[in-house]
Amino acid sequence: MRTLIVTLLLLSTASPSAAESIKKLIETGKVKVLLRSTGGHQESCIEIKMKNMTASPVIVDVEPGRRLEAATDSADQDLLIVKDQTIRLAAGETFLGKIFAFCCQKKDRSPAKGHAFKVGVMASAALVKLAQFISTNNFSSDAVQNSIWVLSDKHNLSSVHEGSQQENADLRRLTAELAGIEMPWYYISYKSVPGMVFSDKASTLSGKIDYKLSTNTSVTIIVKNTNGMLIRTLLENKPQQPGKQNVPISFPVAGLSKGKYQILVLDDNTNIIHSREFEL
Repeated sequence: MRTLIVTLLLLSTASPSAAESIKKLIETGKVKVLLRSTGGHQESCIEIKMKNMTASPVIVDVEPGRRLEAATDSADQDLLIVKDQTIRLAAGETFLGKIFAFCCQKKDRSPAKGHAFKVGVMASAALVKLAQFISTNNFSSDAVQNSIWVLSDKHNLSSVHEGSQQENADLRRLTAELAGIEMPWYYISYKSVPGMVFSDKASTLSGKIDYKLSTNTSVTIIVKNTNGMLIRTLLENKPQQPGKQNVPISFPVAGLSKGKYQILVLDDNTNIIHSREFEL
């Protein structure tokens, strides 16, 4: 019986029962951590070097939703961890690896390679919930980045594309829910500018216009600003039969002022059949 009790005590000492937060382990001196940028602000953009400073094994929880804070240069972006990692370290062991994270300060600079980061704090409740959801799913990098910016920087939700196979649809819905905003019917693509993380220059708007016709008519679809000025004609005098219509649209918006616009669907007597609003 004594032998069994000693064995159980040794096992419990050698094997920690649960993971502990990386920050708590740093604060208690159980691990030392060095975080460095690999250059960039998305995906596996942080290199982690971590050493167990104790004579016992530890299990480290690198939590999704933790906001890594720029340490080398205050102009660098903070980064949000979006993939959960559980790291087991034997006594005295050193771990080298990568952390999967995305920018959560779009107006700041993308960190240069080698720039240091602090382990930081957990982000807002909404960002933590979003990060946890991303951690258990597989979404496109563009959709992940834009969804984070919606919550961190009040970015336009229309930048989060559902994807050709609707693969990002759940991410878009959750982002709208967490932001407390209505999910837009359209998508906006933005111009890429060398040296800028995000240009904020809208380039193309796309989506689908749904409406129903009761009779045969020729349909015109136009875009107007809030002053009623015609901006663009998307479809002109196209004959359509009665029934449900689903018209895909895509048009350039570069150069248009920020603000609200209307898309109007007109019949052959210029009566308004349907209208949709969008905002740049």
